[in-house]
Amino acid sequence: EIARSVMDEAQDKNSWRLKAEEDKDFIRRFPAVVSEYEAWLESRRSEVVQAGKPGRGSTQASSASRFRGKLVPEVRECLLTGPKTTEEMKKLVQRKHPTLEIQEEDLLGSLNAKELDAIQVQGVWVLAGTGTESHDKFRKTLLTLFKHRDSVTRQDVMEEYERVHGEKCKLSDYIIRQQLREVAEKIEDGGQTIYVVK
Repeated sequence: EIARSVMDEAQDKNSWRLKAEEDKDFIRRFPAVVSEYEAWLESRRSEVVQAGKPGRGSTQASSASRFRGKLVPEVRECLLTGPKTTEEMKKLVQRKHPTLEIQEEDLLGSLNAKELDAIQVQGVWVLAGTGTESHDKFRKTLLTLFKHRDSVTRQDVMEEYERVHGEKCKLSDYIIRQQLREVAEKIEDGGQTIYVVK
């Protein structure tokens, strides 16, 4: 759109011409500037030509990137109800786009988007951030443990929190239980309570 405001595309679709006529007065008054820029353009001709002709791949990549950005809020909405596998996420997002096939690469691009702040743990995707810093510190500690272990105890999480953050967790018992419930399932194992990813 911007290019079309100052240039016309040739009929062969392989080149562009500036709409403005050549400024002969400027050329006459500043010959040194003109020759300097002609030399510079000549030395970078191939680079400039390539930059002026966006390839099919770059256009598709740009389009895919925009589409993935549009998927991020939908992916967040799905993850707000709890951990999901990539396949579950694909089915849920696909329902919102019945006329468009959701590609796994687009979904993974959205899931890995920095603004989503999701993390994959033991085959499921979970929102690492809730928007509340104190909750997020606990949640990220829990998720990091689950990346390396199949099950954890509450004591494991509290010790890891203190090791990582250099202080005891100050969240209320209610918030801790809530954070554990959102991500993990509680199991009684021989008189000990352990948590596993949902």
